[in-house]
Amino acid sequence: MDEVIEHAEAMGLRVVWRDLGRRNGELTSSGVVLLNPRKSALTQRVTLAHECGHHWHGHDWTRSHDRDRDERQADTYAARLLVSPADYALAERLVGPHPGALARELGVTRQLVELWRDWRAASACTA
Repeated sequence: MDEVIEHAEAMGLRVVWRDLGRRNGELTSSGVVLLNPRKSALTQRVTLAHECGHHWHGHDWTRSHDRDRDERQADTYAARLLVSPADYALAERLVGPHPGALARELGVTRQLVELWRDWRAASACTA
């Protein structure tokens, strides 16, 4: 988690914990990422990386936008931030190709494993 916090701060974001009820977190227009301390460490880490993705892509909810595209971009950013090619390769050697097993080994969600795979496949096609 410390590395993700440092990454967020290097982007100019400030990380604050606040009870958000059922929500995991949010990025405010003032550059504050709110994380819910009631959620698991894994959820907080993935949420912070996701909110960094929104910031990186300049997503702005005050204007009309494609919510599905924005969420996928933020999740793909999170996957790329949290999973290195070396870590993925090692995890796959240890637990095999099952996304759930890989997610547990890598400390991310299954969705991020699948998005990471999609990103790598797309990168290989353009290389």
